[in-house]
Amino acid sequence: MNTETFKHKFEPCCLATTIGSLPHTDAVRATQLMLKSTPEIPSWVQFPKRDFHENMMMQFTEGLPALVQDGDRISFSTLLENFPELMTDFYERYIAVTEEGQNTKNRPEAIDSFGLSSQYAIGFFEFMAHLAKPLVSGTAVMLKGQVTGPFTLGTNLMDQNGCCAYYDEQLRDVIVKTVSMKALWQMERLSAFGLPIMIFIDEPSLLGFGKMMFLSVSREDVIRDINEVAAVIHAKGGLAGVHCEENTDWSLLMETDLDVLDFDAYDHLQGITLYPAELARFFERGGCLGWGIVPTLDKDAAATETVVSLLARFEEGMDQFVARGFDRELLRRRALITPSCGAGGVLTETLAERVLDLLHDLSTALRIRYGFSKE
Repeated sequence: MNTETFKHKFEPCCLATTIGSLPHTDAVRATQLMLKSTPEIPSWVQFPKRDFHENMMMQFTEGLPALVQDGDRISFSTLLENFPELMTDFYERYIAVTEEGQNTKNRPEAIDSFGLSSQYAIGFFEFMAHLAKPLVSGTAVMLKGQVTGPFTLGTNLMDQNGCCAYYDEQLRDVIVKTVSMKALWQMERLSAFGLPIMIFIDEPSLLGFGKMMFLSVSREDVIRDINEVAAVIHAKGGLAGVHCEENTDWSLLMETDLDVLDFDAYDHLQGITLYPAELARFFERGGCLGWGIVPTLDKDAAATETVVSLLARFEEGMDQFVARGFDRELLRRRALITPSCGAGGVLTETLAERVLDLLHDLSTALRIRYGFSKE
């Protein structure tokens, strides 16, 4: 199936996947829990409490040039004596991966220079090991990976003067290209299992776009950078999604080439309904919505919500879209069910496991209710 056909035929029909992180430190057990809760669209697990290298602002920095580390903090330094050589090496590696007519002998080494190591992403390697077992991979219909988005990474990484790297045109370019290569590296390895692949671009910092601190960042810059990452994913035949938080400017993301918009449907559903014309165009080109309906940012909510209460909340959310002119059946077919955010932040292991159980059971209940499952 070619990329365009695959993109337009993809309808998750209320299948579930995870955003990524869990509070666990046992990578084997956590990967098994994830696979049990989301067997159809499993995702590799991030472990921010296991090692500071798995913090989302650190995890995808391998391969970036001119980084200086001070304890558990990293920043760019354009004042390094060998800065020009480091930049030259970066672009040579990037070109070796992407250019047509490339020297294929050098490409494996070049793409690996942008890859994830077990120190930074043990969950990816556990994921690969578990997928190699036929009983595990046999239930999956799609595999999911993730990267920290270029805006979030670029506005949280600083230069030697304490300024956001995103404001430096050269540094922003290497960040965007590194994020693209991280997505490509994951896809090339996951493609061994012969399943469609979806990569989420995690952009929590887009919540601040348009506010005082980011007034000098243009809408066009953000769209162009996200589209550059999405283009690499699409060229490899995959789907590109985004996860954002709270009341992000969803109209901006609806203008990108992304295939899936994952939003906080538990606490902030109304924000994405404010742009009916843009959302209609997004659906017309085959877009899907990720409903982050299982709460992860509130311990009490994670401890007390039930499948019954979340079903009611989901239906109430559907009603809001239908009231703005959207077809209920289309909404159901184009719905992906997810946690409201990563579970590796405020939740305990016990609560995170409860979230995974709720995610699985809610997805199952919705699929039965809407006739997507024979169970």
